[in-house]
Amino acid sequence: MNPSLFTQSSLFGIGIAFSPLHIGVVTLLLLGRAPLRRSFAYVLGWSLANLLAVALLMALGSSFPISLAHGERDQVLIDLLGAGGLLTLGLYQLTPQAAIGEEGMALRLMNKLPELDTWLLVAIGAAGALLTPENLVFYLKEARLLLINHPGLSADLEVSSVFALMAGSLLLLPPLVWIATSGTIREPIEKLNDWLQHRAEALVGVLAILFAAYLLYEGLHGLELMQAGHIGNIG
Repeated sequence: MNPSLFTQSSLFGIGIAFSPLHIGVVTLLLLGRAPLRRSFAYVLGWSLANLLAVALLMALGSSFPISLAHGERDQVLIDLLGAGGLLTLGLYQLTPQAAIGEEGMALRLMNKLPELDTWLLVAIGAAGALLTPENLVFYLKEARLLLINHPGLSADLEVSSVFALMAGSLLLLPPLVWIATSGTIREPIEKLNDWLQHRAEALVGVLAILFAAYLLYEGLHGLELMQAGHIGNIG
């Protein structure tokens, strides 16, 4: 199997893992009752949703005549629409209105977290993954990677597992550090949470704009290839 599959899949997963708001949620859970069980429950839901999303997109891609090869019309359209959506999201996240909204949401979430059962945190983690707009871009990229290369069922599972692991890697850091320090990092976690509550929207905005620039490049490069192919067919 081509090692680049694992490399590309890892990069797509890391793109999903860069989610300051959800990392903040996991660290908040460490400050409540049963900290490890509840934080891992959230990450479990997040990871299962990432796998399910890719599997569903692969099923759709296999069932419908959608061309996801780089330089094909459907993939160019997905890249350019994704770039536009992420750019809009990123610019909004940098506005004062987004800062007020995110802070209010973080405070409401902080008040609700101690009341939530473990099984409900699995569902909330899954919903958080599926409702994060920028994640859809990486789900499409991962599904396209597997559909185009056709590595086989066993390899699909291996590559998807790497994708899911990388997509949850940064969310796993807080509980893993908690374990490594035997729970003695409560005060630094409280400071980190306070910082994330007031600056998560700016981080999300910057990351969204960076991802938008990447997709714009992919879309424009694919458009050039599509036009070159069209001219070649005419000639």
